[in-house]
Amino acid sequence: PFDQVRSIRIQTGIRTDRMVFLAIDPFKRVPDLKENWALLRLEYVHDNTINPAINIWNGTRFKIYGDLNGQISGNYGDVFNNPNNPPPKGRFMYNMGIDARHYVKIYRNFIWATRFSADLSWGSRKLIYYLGGTDNWLNPKIHQTPVNTNENYAFQTLAVNMRGYKQNIKNGNNVMLLNTELRLPVFATFIDKPINSAFLRNFQTTTFIDIGTAWNQKLSFKDANYAIYTDPSSGVTTKIKQGFLGPFVGGYGFGARTTIAGYFLRVDAGWPAVAFFRGSPIWYFGLGVDF
Repeated sequence: PFDQVRSIRIQTGIRTDRMVFLAIDPFKRVPDLKENWALLRLEYVHDNTINPAINIWNGTRFKIYGDLNGQISGNYGDVFNNPNNPPPKGRFMYNMGIDARHYVKIYRNFIWATRFSADLSWGSRKLIYYLGGTDNWLNPKIHQTPVNTNENYAFQTLAVNMRGYKQNIKNGNNVMLLNTELRLPVFATFIDKPINSAFLRNFQTTTFIDIGTAWNQKLSFKDANYAIYTDPSSGVTTKIKQGFLGPFVGGYGFGARTTIAGYFLRVDAGWPAVAFFRGSPIWYFGLGVDF
């Protein structure tokens, strides 16, 4: 730490992954595989926020971070060609990103919260980000956006929150995301007396806008706001609009949060930003606070 607000943090570790082929797998005769990675993470953190109530913050916090993952042994990428081939030298995966959050007090504990995040992954192996949905979504729905099989992905993760869409509305080794929402603790804001019920005290309504994109190699605005599907039997190609500004997709909607049986639960209804409240929303039921 430099002071109470700023710090530099370093994390190191060893990661071991084991791949076990199922008996019904076409490659069931291939022996089990194991990969070993050496991990290094460096991040700069600035945090001057205060937390007057659950899911309510005042101030600014951000972190800028970089990851270096070095593959020590194992070679998933070449297993189907030559399972006995040792991994080549220089197997490194790099990740760099930022996560910045700013909270503005409007009235008492009624706040405006904004978050911007971006992540880039490169190297001999990469991390794939699936954009869409929310964190800890209890009933996740998956969008069948194809994955670029020419990229040598090592791991996968979600890029959230991107409400108004299913998981995997876009994917790639780079991602950018902006969330902004109003959070209103309804009863705690307008009632001056102490509220004993955690359900009423922590009950919040929200309205939100999410904008994001994910891509490989370089970000292109050419025809990027359409998903293209081709029927292999008929050869018919269908284009479906999925964004509102070039490669970016956007969603908006409303939500509510509160504490039930000690858990902070949330529900959101999100629409894609291609029309004004057209059709039924996608419902998101989940656990957790903040973004």
